[in-house]
Amino acid sequence: MKQNENNINRIDVDKAWNTLYTRLEKERLLPVEIEEPCVPRRKIPLGWIAAAAAVFAGIIFSAFYFSHIRDQSLFVLQNNENTGTLVTTLEDGSTVYLANHASIAYPAAFAVNQRKVELRGDALFSVTKNEKCPFVIETDKGITVEVVGTIFAVQSSSGNPFELSVKQGKVNVFSKDNQTTVSVEAGEIVRLSAGKLNKSKVINSQVFGRFANKMCFKDEKLNHIVQAINTMYGSPSICVDKSLNSRTLTVTFENDSVETMTELICLALNLEHVNKQDTIFIRK
Repeated sequence: MKQNENNINRIDVDKAWNTLYTRLEKERLLPVEIEEPCVPRRKIPLGWIAAAAAVFAGIIFSAFYFSHIRDQSLFVLQNNENTGTLVTTLEDGSTVYLANHASIAYPAAFAVNQRKVELRGDALFSVTKNEKCPFVIETDKGITVEVVGTIFAVQSSSGNPFELSVKQGKVNVFSKDNQTTVSVEAGEIVRLSAGKLNKSKVINSQVFGRFANKMCFKDEKLNHIVQAINTMYGSPSICVDKSLNSRTLTVTFENDSVETMTELICLALNLEHVNKQDTIFIRK
């Protein structure tokens, strides 16, 4: 048993630290003293690292416009950045990944029999399953999407035709123009062409992957951040101690591995992690 524990794969801490150090150095957030050759980078106090990481995260996210305003009983969240995905979790536990200049309008609390949102632009949804309360998306292209629980990407930005790709589950797509409904399953894509919905197979896997290249979180709970990462990456998965679920963080991950993202989270919140097989456990 002890031998197995000793053989547990460890995250490349030095690589994660160097990644964070490079980012902080680029933003000129490092004290002048640590630039001296005689001072090892790893000797910097953990408390200072957490504080610097938090400051860095705030600066990175300042490029994003986070609008959370009341408008006709709906909240509006908009990603006003040219690159990067703004990730948020709705009150039912569903995760929304908003692409460049996309926005979503949603109520503070969903109705008992329906979870309805309004989308402008491109987004990826990971919808929490609830057969008694379907999830409905209204787009500005005259298309309505209805699901129970699934993962799918929607292209609804201006200048591009409507398009929906399903990664998991099944999605019903309804066109208001010709009053037709098309059922789209995992591995399939539906496009609006010449006023008609045409279904085919998903060929480009980047339809989903592009939302993970640069993920940005604004004051998100730790368990929501972890859920979003697990949805996009799968393995290794991250598990958080329940006592830490309510901890919040503003952070940006850009082309980082799951291991590096875990390291950065722990540095920012002064936590630790343990790697066991294909799961990374975050704890106090």
